[in-house]
Amino acid sequence: MNKKSICLSFMVLLAYSHLQAQDYPQNYFSSPLDTPLTLVGTFGEIRDDHFHSGIDLGTQELEGVPVMSAADGYISRIKIAPDGFGKALYITHPNGYVTVYGHLQKFTQVVNEYVRKAQYEQQKFAIELFPKPKEFRVKKAEVIAYSGSSGSATGPHLHFEIRHEETEEPINPLLFGIPVHDNVPPEIKYIRFFPTPEAGIVDKTDTAETFEIQVVDGINIVNTPDFIQAFGMVSIGFSAVDHQEYSTANLGIYSAELFIDQNPVYQWRMDRFNFDDTRYVNAHIDYLSKKRDNITIERFFRLPGNHLPIYGDSTQLGYQNWTEDAPHDIRIVVKDFNGNTSLIEFQVISYSSMFDRPYQARIPGAVLVTNQKGIAIHKNDLDVIIPSGAVYEDFYFFDSQRKSNNYLSQLYTIGDPYVAIQNPVTIGIKPSATIADSLKSKAVIVNVREDGSPNALLSAWNGAFLSAKTRSFGDFAVLLDTIPPQLVKEYVPADLNSSRGPVIQVKVSDDLSGLKSYSGTLDEKWILFEYDAKNRLLQADLSAVDTNHEHTARINVMDNCGNTTVWEYKFWF
Repeated sequence: MNKKSICLSFMVLLAYSHLQAQDYPQNYFSSPLDTPLTLVGTFGEIRDDHFHSGIDLGTQELEGVPVMSAADGYISRIKIAPDGFGKALYITHPNGYVTVYGHLQKFTQVVNEYVRKAQYEQQKFAIELFPKPKEFRVKKAEVIAYSGSSGSATGPHLHFEIRHEETEEPINPLLFGIPVHDNVPPEIKYIRFFPTPEAGIVDKTDTAETFEIQVVDGINIVNTPDFIQAFGMVSIGFSAVDHQEYSTANLGIYSAELFIDQNPVYQWRMDRFNFDDTRYVNAHIDYLSKKRDNITIERFFRLPGNHLPIYGDSTQLGYQNWTEDAPHDIRIVVKDFNGNTSLIEFQVISYSSMFDRPYQARIPGAVLVTNQKGIAIHKNDLDVIIPSGAVYEDFYFFDSQRKSNNYLSQLYTIGDPYVAIQNPVTIGIKPSATIADSLKSKAVIVNVREDGSPNALLSAWNGAFLSAKTRSFGDFAVLLDTIPPQLVKEYVPADLNSSRGPVIQVKVSDDLSGLKSYSGTLDEKWILFEYDAKNRLLQADLSAVDTNHEHTARINVMDNCGNTTVWEYKFWF
């Protein structure tokens, strides 16, 4: 039979669209925006080291769009941070759910005043407050805040979540009947075949191989001149993105199914998850493809260390054992929440003659590490402790070292940077250079990136070794951080070249260990400086300050190695 691929796009019956919604109250929650909803991020979408815990709603690139409470309730939590959700509100509802509104520009005036009072009492910007149930009651569709791009948002939008109050698990908001118009099917972009090392073959060896998908006359075609050939233990993955009218975003899909020889062998869908499990995203995807090729491949098989509960039949692990001479029909079906569907069908040919093809050679001296059993390596100048549960599947650990004049130690290659880590690995390095006692507090272990730039880890001395925990393998060494943070004036009201209103803006940067704390005063009185971490910007509002005289602003900043900088600036306002 010739290879064939079929791509469908259709709306399934309403009953199917909301099959999983039957356990969730329908029409209880309304939209938090008074506009047709445009998705710029979907629930469960693949993000770096986590699943996206809500939906991102577009605001036409505008800030200050009114945000409304999705139902009656009370504001139970207010959190402000320089990263993450930035300015966020949590509303508890009487039906046992909590809605979350993130990346806000500001709250309503009464809530702003409540927060600002607490910030001045505690003299800090990042704050978390838990109002009493009767302090801030809200009604359905009442304006509670205004949209923004605070925290780690890369552009204006509203992050919206619905969580179960007791478990705090995020649940797909679309399961509650919040309407999103969408007639566009997902797009399947790649498939990837994974031979089990030393137990399977794809084409020539036991190395995973990715195939691009092309669309010809509306049909998905695997871009390969011949049938895919496989033998032994083999598994499959795919890459797909979803789209929506009026949105340019590449969105995550809702569900996926794999059929082999007409039999369902694996499926999953994104209804809910637990925050404790969110890092298992690195087991759900092919970590190597994500890090090396910037391609998100989602697996149709479960690694031994993947404990996510999103999959169907827990007895189906997705691994295939093809040892006979035979063709196998593969069918992949992906859907968005509205039921728009794309599928691809093709054949894989299994040849028993492939049994003799060679496996990849192991790295000499490499040690087997499994999900169930870690290792501890102790050398004269290097300690590595990989606990059980640190990795998701078997791999052969190796380490090496080489001299470098750029560091106070050897440069150590520890493990494979394309192997994902769940539980932190402990690294201990003994410096090769003498570090004076007065400078030991400035020493840090750094993870040296591919471009040579260092990423400092929180480090501590353990005898003659400097130790740190890491969630990535790669190159590591010891450096000293003796350079204090830098502060540069961005804007004050007296500047004549621009007008940004009554604010002070100061850029802050640190070359290595990172910003630990800061505090600012105006005319020797504490003033609130808001910190935007992604833009490295400190900003203070001067709208309540007396005008028509000279002012003195002062900011004290300290990095994680205790290096401090005091910035002072006089201006007329």
